[in-house]
Amino acid sequence: MQQSQMHQILDVAGVMFFEQGFWNAKISEIAARSETSTASIYKEFKSKDGLFKAVLARRLDQLKTQAQPKACMHDPVSHLLHVARRYQALCETDFLRDLIRVPMERNRIPVTLRRTMRRQIRLALERLCLPALEACAAQGLLDPARVTPALQLLSACIEHPTMWQNMLMQPGAQTGSSGVRLADEAVRITLAAYPPVAGDGLAPFSCAFPAVPEIPLGPQPGPMGLAHHRQSPPDALPNRVPL
Repeated sequence: MQQSQMHQILDVAGVMFFEQGFWNAKISEIAARSETSTASIYKEFKSKDGLFKAVLARRLDQLKTQAQPKACMHDPVSHLLHVARRYQALCETDFLRDLIRVPMERNRIPVTLRRTMRRQIRLALERLCLPALEACAAQGLLDPARVTPALQLLSACIEHPTMWQNMLMQPGAQTGSSGVRLADEAVRITLAAYPPVAGDGLAPFSCAFPAVPEIPLGPQPGPMGLAHHRQSPPDALPNRVPL
């Protein structure tokens, strides 16, 4: 099968799996929309599960490319805000929603494959944010010894509400706006949770810091579960829901 034809099949299959879910998407309709035969699809991918795995693998490669860290901006907090928003946008893609729904649908995608893909996704997303957090630590805005837990906290604050919303939405539904910038709130929580040690840098992150006027520091009606994060000390935060 030619590369162009395979890409056409994967494009069409990706759209149909997202719109209809794994169980409702039909190989015959995928073949018709991609202007190929059902026999050609089965010859190349062996089964519907094989086609779905190929779609997921291709989208994982695309996500890794999109999550490549960029050069840090002059202002580390602005850069952290930027990458946190990119992180949230990637969590809202149809690819992650498809992958999250996999265990709840009737298919034979191996658990080991799902876990491997989720681990790769997490590493790609966390690598996106790590340079920005390290830059904040270098500028005295974050405890340098707590960059790793800060990364975990930032990830949890973005993933928890976004992933649960994705899991509960029907195939093909569009993600709505919560009215509060989740990524900005996650940055605020993270920098406030791990301030630099006294005398080791700038003052702890607060509303007096001029570089972050966009981040609301007062009580905000946020997405489900975020209020608990604001009220709990860092060590009391729950473990992240696995991707």
